Amino acid sequence: MEEQPLFRILVDGKYGFINNKGGIVIPPIYKMASDFSEGLAYVWSFDNKKGYINSKNELAIELTGDHGYEANFENGLAIVGTNGRYGCINKNGQYVVEPIFERIIGVNPNGTFSALINGKAGLYDLQGNAIIEPDYYDFIDAFSDGLAFVSVEEKEGYIDETGNVVISPQFSSVSPFSEGLAGASIDGDNYGFINKLGEFVIPPQYYQVKDFSEGLAGFRLKTGGKWGYLNRFGEAVIRPKFQTVWAFVDGMAPVESKDRYGYIDRKGRYVLKNVFVTAHELKNGLGLVTYDGEWGYIDRYGHWVYKPNLG
Repeated sequence: MEEQPLFRILVDGKYGFINNKGGIVIPPIYKMASDFSEGLAYVWSFDNKKGYINSKNELAIELTGDHGYEANFENGLAIVGTNGRYGCINKNGQYVVEPIFERIIGVNPNGTFSALINGKAGLYDLQGNAIIEPDYYDFIDAFSDGLAFVSVEEKEGYIDETGNVVISPQFSSVSPFSEGLAGASIDGDNYGFINKLGEFVIPPQYYQVKDFSEGLAGFRLKTGGKWGYLNRFGEAVIRPKFQTVWAFVDGMAPVESKDRYGYIDRKGRYVLKNVFVTAHELKNGLGLVTYDGEWGYIDRYGHWVYKPNLG
């Protein structure tokens, strides 16, 4: 039986977790906590114990020594930093990738990871063998939609999962591929979207763009400076009227207007008015919002699941 997702809450400066009905599963007792990912969440207790707990609040992995960075589990591994170097541990707390890297950028589903060493980026398998030696690229991103963007001499392009170049570094700036398209700019001033052949399918005429999600992507024009959404044909389906926009998930997206956040539907209509200090994209059916320093969660219909205590 699949475990039900848990959601992080902050109450009086302490972190705990609720279920998707708003019931408290792990009481707020931690000094710090991350979200649950793949059944584990990083926590730091008030008696200075650090590690990863399971959904029963059992310490599944205890971290000892000088750990300055602890990421969520992704594809079975978590990136951890110790003494200024980074490696990866498995769910038994054992190092699969020894902490020898200046930075690990991401662990990919195919069992590879990109990392920096001596100022250069390489691509490695989990045995530490270099698929791409760290002697050419300045950066190799994690894979998204089957491709990873790479940077060399201030130009960016893409490689496939075998390390072969599929779009040569020619852009001044690119984004990860999402839904078959990626934001890109030749000159750093005008952005559009390219396909996996490196061809612009939406012309570079925008000041800024965001990744596609559920068929829509945020865009911003230099004139006016507001954000809206366009579709895969480059048509503006929600006119630019927001200070900030985020990705659509389950048909809803958080947006900022008049320095407050709310949620809109795919027609640009408010599902939940812009009354929040912050609002996050939905995850496992719920969206995290903050209001006067308190945390709460709403569902995809705009109903409160866990309401902030506003006194």
